[in-house]
Order: sequence, then C-alpha cells, then structure tokens
Amino acid sequence: MLLCLCCCLWMLTEPCDADTVSARKGSPVLRIGLVPQDNAVKMVKKWQPLADYLSGELDRDVELEIKPDYRSVITGLANGKIDLGLLGSFAYVRAAEGKKIVPLVRRVIFGSANYHGVVVVHAGSTIHSFAELRGKRFAFTDRNSTTGYALPVRYMQQQGFGVPHRFFSEVIFTGNHDSALLAVYAGTADGAALSTTRLDPQNLKLESLRIIWKSETIPLGPFVARKDLGDAMIGQLRQAFLRLGSTPSAKPLLKQFGVDGFVPARDRDYRGVRNLVKSLEGMIPEE
Repeated sequence: MLLCLCCCLWMLTEPCDADTVSARKGSPVLRIGLVPQDNAVKMVKKWQPLADYLSGELDRDVELEIKPDYRSVITGLANGKIDLGLLGSFAYVRAAEGKKIVPLVRRVIFGSANYHGVVVVHAGSTIHSFAELRGKRFAFTDRNSTTGYALPVRYMQQQGFGVPHRFFSEVIFTGNHDSALLAVYAGTADGAALSTTRLDPQNLKLESLRIIWKSETIPLGPFVARKDLGDAMIGQLRQAFLRLGSTPSAKPLLKQFGVDGFVPARDRDYRGVRNLVKSLEGMIPEE
C-alpha cells in the first residue's frame, strides 16, 4: 500500500518532459509550480480545482508541480520547466531580477491582498519578546520566504541581534509555514516565523499560540508567468484569475484553495520589498 501511495505521489508531482503536448487539447501542457504548505497529497487536492478551472478557460491541459522550496520554483521558471508559479513577495523580487517573469495577480486572503510576518511562541511560554528568544530554538520556513525568513532576519539586523545561527541556540528550516507552527505546538522549537495568512481566525489551535512580534504590512506574493509565454497568453491567464475571483458561484472553489479572490499584480507593488532584498544582500544565498 505504501508503494502504491509513493507511486501516486510521484505521478502527481514529478514533471514530464518540457515539450509534452496535451493529448486532450493538442497544445503544450501548462505547468504551475507550487511550494508545499501541506504534504504533497493535500497540496494537489487543494490546488487541483484551480488547474481544472484554468484548463477549461484556456482550452489546454494544466498540471501542478509541487516543488520543495521557492528556489526550485524560481529555477523551473527560469529554465522553462514551469510556466506559472506562486511566489512569496521576497522570492518574486529575487526572481524578477532576471526580467523573465511577469506578475499576474495577488491573492486576497481574509479580505486583504496584503499581510504581515509574525513570530509566535507557545501560549504557555515565558518568552514575551523577540529579544528573549536569544539562546532558544527557532523555526524558519525557507530562506526565500518573506515572512518565514527575510522580515524577521531584517528585524534582527536592525536591533543589533546579529545573525540567526549565533543569536539562537538552534535554527530549523521547516520548509513551510504549517510545519513551523507544528514545531511550536510540539515543543521542538521555542518560536517560529510565519505569515499571518496561515493564522486562520477560525482555527481553535491558535489559542495555543502567542504573537510576540509583527512586521509592517507587505503585499501578498503574486502568481507569475514566464514572459516568453507571450502577451496574449499572459493576458488570458490574468483575466481568467480575475474572472474566477469575481464570480459569486466560484466562492466554494476559492474557499478550497484558501483565497477570497484575486486583484491585479504590478511590479511596482513590490518596491518596498526590493528595499528589503537590498538590506539583506550577502545574508541570503544567491540562486
């Protein structure tokens, strides 16, 4: 049974050849690169409705590719193995330096297309400030994550706390925000950096957490497309997302992948994030 599950996961997430042509549509398959917020099976279940919707709108097959981290998605976009990607703000700015991608839309989550980074501890913890995390175990998500790494590291820099591996007794990279939360719940980390988009107000487990630090407001990361898909296809993709977000009957579908809707994304939305990238030059490895 385990072997069958592994085979199914491989088939769901492993890319085919870049020039694969859809047998059903007669056009090249469009591939969406995503980083895990849950395990691969849950991610496919969550986002497959979006792939099905875009397939119908564009009259071509659309496939999901679950990548281990933002770096893998950025690399896939750069080498043409991925056509669309959902990036965090920080990852987008770094990827956009090559001028090979175009922002399409931003998600609206909990009524806003913006969000914050937070640092959380267990509600029963004696830690009440960022400074009190010195010498503790800390969970980041991904080195290319805006809220799961870049924002708290920039704050540490501003406060004179030094680099993470010297300030904390142990640094963990969990790969996604939900795993960072679980590390705090389980006690394997004393604190964690993550996005407010993962803090659903209806989630009762949040009563077990306490926020001890919150960043400034930043724009949610965009869905992006490779520029060489062409203006016509990029326009179709953007309009397909916007139609989905403005169609009342699509509310159940939007809820399944955790958004309220979509708004157009522009490169200028991320000017502030570019300043963040510059402030951390040399602290985060290049692609």
